[in-house]
Amino acid sequence: MTEERPFVDPGGQIGFWRREYLEDFLRAGGAAVKWLTGRAGAGKTQCLCRVREEARTLGYLTAEVSARRVAIGRIDELYRALMAQLPLREVGRDLALAAARRAGAEGFAADGGQDLEDALVASGRPREAAVQEVRTACDFLFAEPNIAPPMAVALRLLALGCLRPAEAAEGAASAERFLRGERIMAAERHAVGITMRLDRYSAREMLRSFLYALRLSGIPGLVVTLDDLEQLLEKERREDAVHYTKMRRDDTYEAIRELIDEGGTLPGLFLVIAGRPEALRDERFGVESYAALAMRVAREVRSTRINPYDDLIDLDEIWQSDWPTHRAALARAYGAEEPREREREFLLAASPLSPLRLFLRAIGCEGGEALGA
Repeated sequence: MTEERPFVDPGGQIGFWRREYLEDFLRAGGAAVKWLTGRAGAGKTQCLCRVREEARTLGYLTAEVSARRVAIGRIDELYRALMAQLPLREVGRDLALAAARRAGAEGFAADGGQDLEDALVASGRPREAAVQEVRTACDFLFAEPNIAPPMAVALRLLALGCLRPAEAAEGAASAERFLRGERIMAAERHAVGITMRLDRYSAREMLRSFLYALRLSGIPGLVVTLDDLEQLLEKERREDAVHYTKMRRDDTYEAIRELIDEGGTLPGLFLVIAGRPEALRDERFGVESYAALAMRVAREVRSTRINPYDDLIDLDEIWQSDWPTHRAALARAYGAEEPREREREFLLAASPLSPLRLFLRAIGCEGGEALGA
């Protein structure tokens, strides 16, 4: 088991995202797409891990996608990659709890095998009234105009699986497969009242509906990290990595563009994309090769000062902006008394120009000259 590297927040950028976005902007219904770039060893993947950790502590759902390991492309493929990781049964439970509160059953436990009808009867409600309350408990999903009716049907079935576990389990299972974008027969969908199927045209509507449903359930939003964007430029085919044709690469860029343009209708979505500089700057295969996306990523205002609000965050620029301070932070994180063997292991995994390697060289791991503080 490998030991995790200590985390040093470059320029306080992750803390800034937590304060300004996770705790504020996204909770208010905003959405954002951010880009992290930097050479190998700059800390991109560690930053993505920390973003997800911070988001989970604040109640967000999180998903991680690596372009090297997952064949993303069209927006419906990206949707499937995200939804495969999400705890949909927990979302159904939270929706069920919201429905129970609306029905006046404050003490209802949606994950204890309890039936809402029985709970209402036990609280003194007549059986006939309890039956009617259960039938209409989840209808609040249909009152949200930003939830597509077929998605409202699926989410209602998911919640009913918790409200009436003995009777609605089969419908909840079908709804979960539909929400994940799994291939199910049209007859099965129609049997439970779901008329929509996932494709590149309906994926945005399904994602938008899901995000609005999260807010109804009390979950502030969804944080997604997309790593290893440079894999889209890889020309050699390898068994352990996804190969991107020009068509699949353009589909990926178009999916990201769609998410940027639809940001105003995707409340609580925070997408952070990371890759090496060539993933953005390469004019033949990088983001620069897809003009519709390149225009949305380009910095309109350039400054010598680091702007934490920028959509494009360059970790190389941040590390170089105040190296003595960052060097001191790295020293505190690793500890002055740490074994040299452990430092050497991290050194071997870092690129020659990474901040970590510079720091370790400075304290003598490679026998290099010390950098001035």
